[in-house]
Amino acid sequence: MKIIITEEQYNLFKKNKLTLNECTIAAVRLEDGIVLAKNRDRGYKARMEVVHEIIDDVEVLYWHDLDTDWSEGMNEFGIGIVHSSLMVRQDEKEGDKVLKSKKPKKSYDGEKLRHALSQKTIQKVIKSIISYEGDDKKEVGVKGETFVADDKNIYVIEMTSKDAPVIKKVNKNNKVTVRTNHGLVHKQAGYTKGIKKISSHTRMMLAKKHLQDVKTDKEVIDKMKEQYNKNKFLNPYRLKNQYNMSTTGQIMMNLEKKEVVIRMDNEMGEFEGIRKKLPKDYTPKISIKIESEKTHNEDGDKLPT
Repeated sequence: MKIIITEEQYNLFKKNKLTLNECTIAAVRLEDGIVLAKNRDRGYKARMEVVHEIIDDVEVLYWHDLDTDWSEGMNEFGIGIVHSSLMVRQDEKEGDKVLKSKKPKKSYDGEKLRHALSQKTIQKVIKSIISYEGDDKKEVGVKGETFVADDKNIYVIEMTSKDAPVIKKVNKNNKVTVRTNHGLVHKQAGYTKGIKKISSHTRMMLAKKHLQDVKTDKEVIDKMKEQYNKNKFLNPYRLKNQYNMSTTGQIMMNLEKKEVVIRMDNEMGEFEGIRKKLPKDYTPKISIKIESEKTHNEDGDKLPT
């Protein structure tokens, strides 16, 4: 399948200087367990940290955006969460807020996702995702596309402000599940027309296709970083492009091994360190590896790491 952006679409986008905030999330079944992965795209240089702490007697490790309070990660029971937004009108304003304000408004979803990670069973994690209110008095639950998984099962939650949550357990025969920024159940949600729709559908198609043959967790994160389309805007991993939307980093979680890999893009992301808040003499159940690299140059050529 070949998707082309017309010159007319390009000129319209360039004229309007639109900024998108999009992500590609994937759940992949391997022979030795399940891997969750995400490419996080932003219109600003993201300042990120890793927080390792105990919340309500549960060890959690999460990737945290210092500007927006966004969080996602894994807990000691090998339950992981990744998320992609369907609230695109709100998301498109986020980059401007970060760039213009020294203290941008925080994301209530960060608190909601941390609360979900503090739950001890996958059923309670899902219940928290769809029903927890926290400090947000206007929106209950986490809106968008959310993957919740452990080493045996994968669940997809699709939820919007206007629609009830739909929870789907992924068939064990499905090796790869991918979501981007358009609704599959609630088809009116997310990007539904124009170049934004093309972008969302293309990223999902490319990620799903190229993850089918992976055998290791490292292959998952590597395949999600490859360049498959000459137009940088259409790849699951976005290099700098005319639409001011680039991938700031990746997270990959091996839920069987309880291992988390954070791979920061050294041009579009800034890693601020690991904040350990674990009790003294505590032996962590979750391990973390941090990588910082620019895998490709602007022409898509492989660079040394």
